[in-house]
Amino acid sequence: MNNTTINNQENLSIAIIPARSGSKRIKNKNIKFFFGHPIIKYPIYEAKLTKLFKEIIVSTDSLKIKKIALKYGASVPFLRSKNLSNDFTPIYKVLLNTLSFIKKKKSLPKYFCLIYATAFSISKNDIIKSYKILKRNRKSEAICSVCKYYLPVQRAFKINNKNFLEYINPKYCLKRSQDLDEAYYDSAQFVWFNTRSFLKKKGRNLKILPFVLCSDKIQDIDNLHDWKLAKKKYKYI
Repeated sequence: MNNTTINNQENLSIAIIPARSGSKRIKNKNIKFFFGHPIIKYPIYEAKLTKLFKEIIVSTDSLKIKKIALKYGASVPFLRSKNLSNDFTPIYKVLLNTLSFIKKKKSLPKYFCLIYATAFSISKNDIIKSYKILKRNRKSEAICSVCKYYLPVQRAFKINNKNFLEYINPKYCLKRSQDLDEAYYDSAQFVWFNTRSFLKKKGRNLKILPFVLCSDKIQDIDNLHDWKLAKKKYKYI
């Protein structure tokens, strides 16, 4: 880290949108048309509206995705290698790869934001508000958009090898809901990072603040059922 230059000018933040090709369950998911536009257009557009980013970088292995990303005002300074574009590539490696490329060309920003390519309901106001919270809290290293589980996950079931239900955590089976800790899940919208902390820890074991969103307008898209739910939710945003 000693040889890594961090630019402290706050107006030089960058956004990174991972968008590989080869989605198995939804073909071309990241550029599939969603109410008249490739779905990646929505997060690019909202990121631009924030005026927080000097550059909105789409990390992709696809020339087709690159062309669409450029059309909507993002930058695609390189094509991601195939070994960083498979189903098993963790997101932190994609981010490290992008930061490494930037570092060769220019100084790194103090903060950067991971934005998901299918975040159709992402809001410029949420991106801005969360950024301000992260900057104010000096002990934090990141802030992640999350939604609350409305049912206690501690009392979840699994189906065992005899096809019967059993508690995953039997010790909680008799606990009242109000006596259990609330649980949250990654909303797949965005995560802000302190760049220095991210690089030092390689994205792991960071002190992450929550930025809680209402799940009524949020839908992580992994399959066609999710896609249909996303379309229903978008109509009521």
